Formats: sequence, C-alpha cells, structure tokens
Amino acid sequence: MIIKDNNKLKEKCSPVTIKEGEEIGVRLLHELRQSENGIGLAANQIGINKRVCVINVKEPLVLINPEIIEKSEKEFIFPEGCLSFPNKKVRTKRNISIKVKADNHESTLSFSADSKEINDAFECVCIQHEIDHLNGITMFDREFKLEPIKREGKKIGRNTKVLITKGTESKTIKFKKYEKMQGDGWTLSEV
Repeated sequence: MIIKDNNKLKEKCSPVTIKEGEEIGVRLLHELRQSENGIGLAANQIGINKRVCVINVKEPLVLINPEIIEKSEKEFIFPEGCLSFPNKKVRTKRNISIKVKADNHESTLSFSADSKEINDAFECVCIQHEIDHLNGITMFDREFKLEPIKREGKKIGRNTKVLITKGTESKTIKFKKYEKMQGDGWTLSEV
C-alpha cells in the first residue's frame, strides 16, 4: 500500500544489500503495476526505509542504492505528479540530463530529456523524482515558482498585460498565462 504521509517521506533512506534490494525491487514493481498511472516508486513510499526505487517508462528498471553523480547545469520545467499525493500536480525544475550509479548496475546510467522523444523526458524526471524520495525530498520541495517581476519599480500582477516573444513571434497576453509558457522559450519583452 502506498504511503500518503508527508512526514514519513521526509526521512532519508538507509543503504541496502543487493540481495535485499532485489527483493524490495520485485515488491515495488508489483505495487507499481497495481497503480493506474504510476511510472516510478521508491521503497519509502510503501513503508520500507531502504535505498531502492523502480522506474517503468520504457522498460522496468530497478535501482539499488542509486546516486546522481553528474547533472547538467541546464534545467527545464516539468509538471510532476506522485502516487503518494494523488490528484496533486507541481511544476518542478529538473536537470535536463543526469548520470546515475547504482550498486546493481556495473556501468553508469545516463538519462537525458534533451530529445524529441517524450518518454526520455518522463524517464529523466522520474529518476530524479524517485532518488529525491530516497533522500527525503518530495516534489513540493522542488516546486518551481516565478518570483514577482518588477519593472521600473512597478510590480507586475497576474492580470497585467505583457508582451512576450519567442524568436520572431510576439504576442500580448496576461502575465498569468506567461507563467505557464515561460518554460517553452517565451521571454518577457515589456509591460
């Protein structure tokens, strides 16, 4: 059963042996199959405080004692959900590419959202999301919020009309719509 208690998910998980990690991985994959729309699950989400998570985007992947050892400076905004927080969505800022080492994989694993294949982005975000769980971090801790913008001493309100541009294209919209479009390459030109 998936835990829906934010306090339990704030605890950092302990390392595990490969044998025990494989057993936990089987349980996690079984639990993940029972969910209707989950693509990843960490052991602490089912009450096991051990460093094991699974991802099932392109194919089932078990990670035992995973650690992100390299990440890109470039980030992107992504709408995330979580099985522990049903019906909640949060826009997060994630690294566009990462390298992960795990005890049950001989070589370093690379993941990148820098492609036209949407599943690459889902997989890259999901791995960061699940490793965060193992470190006691939830998607709410990674929430991306725009800071209020001030131009010439004037604060821009959510309903203020602004001019935005993307390449040679421009349009005038309310600032609240720009907040959602910012991650797609649009920039604020003038108020």
